[in-house]
Amino acid sequence: MTHVKLTLSCPTALGEQVVEYLLGSEWLQSGFTTLAARGHGRDFAQASLREKVRGCVDNLNIFVILPAENLDPLLEALRARFRNPHMVYWTETVQAFGDFA
Repeated sequence: MTHVKLTLSCPTALGEQVVEYLLGSEWLQSGFTTLAARGHGRDFAQASLREKVRGCVDNLNIFVILPAENLDPLLEALRARFRNPHMVYWTETVQAFGDFA
């Protein structure tokens, strides 16, 4: 089975909503990992005063490994539910996926 890695990066407040959605998602066969991150860029329109001073925005990055055939339906569902220009994603090919049991 072919797998892909989906990385979602979104503002921290929105990230909690995305996590809740993913926990109930029908397209995930396993869990996912979250990591606090800082986004650096040019658009600080929605940044807090603290973020503007620091020059970065607090984000939550979510890493998901899923079957390739589940990627498009999951992205469509996320796009329909979370319309936000500050939520971005990228995908990567997974060469291998498994555990050490």
